[in-house]
Amino acid sequence: MSERLGHIRMTGSRPLLMTLRRILLALLVLALAPPAFAAGPTLLFDPATQEVISQDRAGEPWYPASITKLMTAYIIFEKLKSGAMTLDQKLPVSELAHSQPPSKIGIPVGQTVGVDFALQALLVYSANDMAYVLAEGADGSIPAFAAEMNAVARKLGMTGSHFVNPNGLFDHRHVTTARDIAILASTILRDFPEYGHYFSQPVLTIGKRRLANRNSLLRQMKEADGMKTGFVCNSGFNLVATATHDGHRLAAVIFGANSGKHRVDLAEMLLTDGFSRPATARPTLQSIPNVQTGSIVPTDMTGLVCKQKPVTLALSKSLGGWGISFGNYENSMTADMALRGRMLSPSGMELPGTPGVIRLPEQRGFAAAMWNLDKPTSEAACAHYRAEKAPCEVIPPDTFAKIAALVPDPAPPPVMADAEGDEVAKPVKKKPPTKKKKKN
Repeated sequence: MSERLGHIRMTGSRPLLMTLRRILLALLVLALAPPAFAAGPTLLFDPATQEVISQDRAGEPWYPASITKLMTAYIIFEKLKSGAMTLDQKLPVSELAHSQPPSKIGIPVGQTVGVDFALQALLVYSANDMAYVLAEGADGSIPAFAAEMNAVARKLGMTGSHFVNPNGLFDHRHVTTARDIAILASTILRDFPEYGHYFSQPVLTIGKRRLANRNSLLRQMKEADGMKTGFVCNSGFNLVATATHDGHRLAAVIFGANSGKHRVDLAEMLLTDGFSRPATARPTLQSIPNVQTGSIVPTDMTGLVCKQKPVTLALSKSLGGWGISFGNYENSMTADMALRGRMLSPSGMELPGTPGVIRLPEQRGFAAAMWNLDKPTSEAACAHYRAEKAPCEVIPPDTFAKIAALVPDPAPPPVMADAEGDEVAKPVKKKPPTKKKKKN
């Protein structure tokens, strides 16, 4: 634990009360040690110098969830800088964008929104529909935008990241590392300070609705000034948080916390500890090695943070085209684990189809599979998997059609109250106007 907390020292340059407050906070964290640490990687760093203050498994893969929207925002900021987009530009809401699950704004299909509003909704309220609106407005389609996301990741040296969509909803191939996200956050803060207000904005106003920023650290820690939350069942509760004290900004990445409150408490603890440390020679973010993608599978947090949620099974209407199977399994959890490993292999990352778990007819178990491919792609993919000594079988369209006809669709899984988990951004209530007493 000493390696993660480091020293908390009193210095003559800081007010005594502030120093005592930091010591008491650190002691409180020590007293609460069992639940204090995230299941996933953590990283504390200086975004201006990219120096690492402390880290734990920062090069291991994790599902980023809505932290993905930092990459979406970065690409939009780049297009604003180049003149390819403007803040007052109007973007249409497509059926695909409108169909995204919460968090969402819910603008009807066919209406338009400004880029400025879409960015506010993306970064303050974590709106999944606005992520798709921005992506389609920027590059015309989600696959094209995902390709740009991955190109940018390569340019920035984010060697442990692979993006499939602009909002971070779960996909077996959609992964990153704390190291990579720290590089991305540092780049945003350095290259686009003029857009910093999107990350610190306390409220999103939509007509009479006033929606609080989902990053509750902004309300809990007075030094906090950004950046972005994230949650899906598979990832747990993620957070990139920045704070500034005495003109010095630090940032923390938290992956895999077990609640919204847990992630902000842990971020505050790391940031508070960081501000108390003396200046010293430190390694940089680039010195942290990323684990080779596919060599390990990210931890699945579903059993801890969404205990009642089963593995999502494929719907019959989604099955189609050619595909591949990675084997049949007795239960859906084992099939999903096999699928997660296969999708992160070199052969699976760039496949354009739809991965998922399929319930087989006559109670024959569950298949880890991928569909919506063409025949040549399916045959080539299986050849690559077999070369990796992984089982793979090409599935023709009529087999998927038979499965769809024989297996009823599963009951809808329990739905979280909000896609950001228990950190629901509640409307900010305005204080009622004070009634003036009538003069006699």
